[in-house]
This record gives sequence, C-alpha cells and structure tokens, in this order.
Amino acid sequence: MIQISISDISKNPGMIDKLDDVAEILNKKTRQVKGIFVPTALLGNFQEVLDEIEYRKFVERNRSLCTDLEEDPSIEDGLDDAAW
Repeated sequence: MIQISISDISKNPGMIDKLDDVAEILNKKTRQVKGIFVPTALLGNFQEVLDEIEYRKFVERNRSLCTDLEEDPSIEDGLDDAAW
C-alpha cells in the first residue's frame, strides 16, 4: 500500500487516475490517515464490506430518529390494515 498526501493530490489531481494500487491518503503535517483510496478495478473485492459499512453508518445516522419514533405515544403500533 502506498501513501499519498492530501497536498500532493491537490497539486496534481491527475495522480488519482494513474493509481492502480490501494493507497492511504494522509495529512502530511500530522501523519494521520484521512482515508483509503481503492481503484475501481478492485472495488468488487471490497463491495460486501462497503455495503456493510454503509448500512451501519445509515443505522447510526438514523438511530436517534428511530428512538424518537419508538418513544412517541402518538404513533400506533403496527400498520393500519385499511391502508393496504
């Protein structure tokens, strides 16, 4: 895995087109990894993992909304059969 900095990408965005390997994108000053670049040619290998991450982030973002709905006494349990 190679490492490229955010500033390198901003100076030369075309380098992304040339990458054919997985790369860590990092902040040069702090040496902190900010993300990982995966070329689309390798995306199929990661698709199941990405779908799971996306689902967990969806649940995390909507957890408070779901909790609020569950605690709201004005919302009836179940569905109205007449609506179907």
